[in-house]
Amino acid sequence: MKINLHNISFAYDHDIIIKNTSCSFVSGNFYSILGPNGSGKTTLLDLISGFLRPGAGDIDIDEAPILSLSKKEISKKISLVSQDYTINFPFSVKEVVMMGRHPYIPRFSHPSTHDLNRVDATMEICGISHLHDRKINELSGGEKQRCVFARALCQDTPILLLDEAFSNMDISHTLQMLQLVKKSVKEKNKVVISVFHDLNLASSWSDALLMLKEGEIQAFGNTQDVLSQQTIKNVFNVESIVEFNKHVKAKQVYYPSV
Repeated sequence: MKINLHNISFAYDHDIIIKNTSCSFVSGNFYSILGPNGSGKTTLLDLISGFLRPGAGDIDIDEAPILSLSKKEISKKISLVSQDYTINFPFSVKEVVMMGRHPYIPRFSHPSTHDLNRVDATMEICGISHLHDRKINELSGGEKQRCVFARALCQDTPILLLDEAFSNMDISHTLQMLQLVKKSVKEKNKVVISVFHDLNLASSWSDALLMLKEGEIQAFGNTQDVLSQQTIKNVFNVESIVEFNKHVKAKQVYYPSV
């Protein structure tokens, strides 16, 4: 599986968000997108998912233009976990997770035994089985986010997009979800692209980093190569110290206290 972006640009009215961007993402890798607020991180994910149409350029998945695919075809290839995912109806947790199976269930048909088993297994690994009958609008922010995570994992797509997907979770559940995602990258050869604000968390879990600033790629490559004091200065305009941390086996960023 390979995602190619060819000279992508996008603007809201006359406000250019993404500027002439080209890059590729390949299976078996966990990518993180980093950058200041308003740099185009979420917009880039929305373009990759087909939710937004680029003003210029094109995006293809294994050489098939994404705009040529139906919504159902896209939903079998791409799943998304967003930080602001909202459901206005009081669906149960199990019903929300089952939504991840909808692309595989024929119209007017009931879920198969396989679908039901996938839902139960996914809720179990996400630690939400005990919530299966609870209404999603009655859950805490962290519980709701794990429910949405389970829905995306149950969708079982080769591409998983995470838009600040861990922002509502405590550190224990964040690490649990990251372990599940990393395992799926290595064992199922998935492509994971995640928007992060936490540089250290991104460094610890990502194979590669993409640094955005004002809609343009400032750096893209192996995590250990991209994460540097100069890159952080260029992108975020802050001073830092970047050192390899033997405990997490990755570079970590430290900021001077004032």
